[in-house]
Amino acid sequence: MRWNRWVEITLEACLLWVALAVSLGVAKRTEAATQIQSGLPALAQVRPRPEFLVIVDASHGGDDTGATLPGKLLEKDLTLVLARELRRELEDRGVAVRMMRESDVYVSLERRAEVANEARPGLYVVLHAGETGQGARVYAPALPIVSASSTGPFVPWDSAQAGAIEESKTAARLVTGELRKTGLNVREMTTSLRPLNNLLSPAIAVEWATGTQVLKPQKMQKLEAALASSIAAGIVQARNQMGGR
Repeated sequence: MRWNRWVEITLEACLLWVALAVSLGVAKRTEAATQIQSGLPALAQVRPRPEFLVIVDASHGGDDTGATLPGKLLEKDLTLVLARELRRELEDRGVAVRMMRESDVYVSLERRAEVANEARPGLYVVLHAGETGQGARVYAPALPIVSASSTGPFVPWDSAQAGAIEESKTAARLVTGELRKTGLNVREMTTSLRPLNNLLSPAIAVEWATGTQVLKPQKMQKLEAALASSIAAGIVQARNQMGGR
C-alpha cells in the first residue's frame, strides 16, 4: 500500500509540473501577442496602403458626338479608343481602373459626377479631343469663387472639388511632364470644365489636339499608344505621391 501511495504522489507531482509548464507557455505567448498589439514592431501591424482606383472617362457618347475631327472622325469614338488604351496601360502597371463608359452610350454630366463621387477614386481622368492646335492639353479644375456665408454647412455642387484641388494640380503637373517626354507640344492649364468641379476626388482632363491633318491609321495608333503610355506613367507617379497602391 505504501508503494502504491508513493507512486500516486509521484504521478501527481509530474502532472503538476506539466500543468505549470503549459501555463507558463501560454502566458509567454499571450505576453508576446500583447506586445505586438501594443505597438512593438511587427510585420502583422503594417497596414496595406489603400487601393488607388482610377476612373477613366471617355467624354461624350451616344447622341452627344462631340467635335468632328479630320477624316470625319468623331470625338466620342476617338476618346473611347484612347480610354481603352489607357486602361490597358494602367492595368499593366498594376493600377485598378473603372471605365465610365465601355461603349457608345450617352452618360449625362450629372451622372458622371454621381458615379465618380460614389466610387471615390484616387483619380478621375476625362479624355477629350479637338482639332485646334496640335499635341495635348492637360487641365486641372478651376474653382469658382463662392461665398462661404452663402453655402451654410453644405458643399456647393460647383465647388465640390475644393478639398482635392491641390492633388488634382499635382496629378496634372505629373501627367504633363510625362507627355512632354514624347516630344509633343503640351500645355498645362486650368478650366471650369464639367464635371471636374463637381467631384470630391482628385480630377484632371486630358485633351488630344489632333490638328487638321488626316492621319494614317498606323500613325494614329502610334500616337494613341504614346499618349496612353505617358498619361499612365504620370498617373502612377501621382498614385505614389498620394500614398495609394
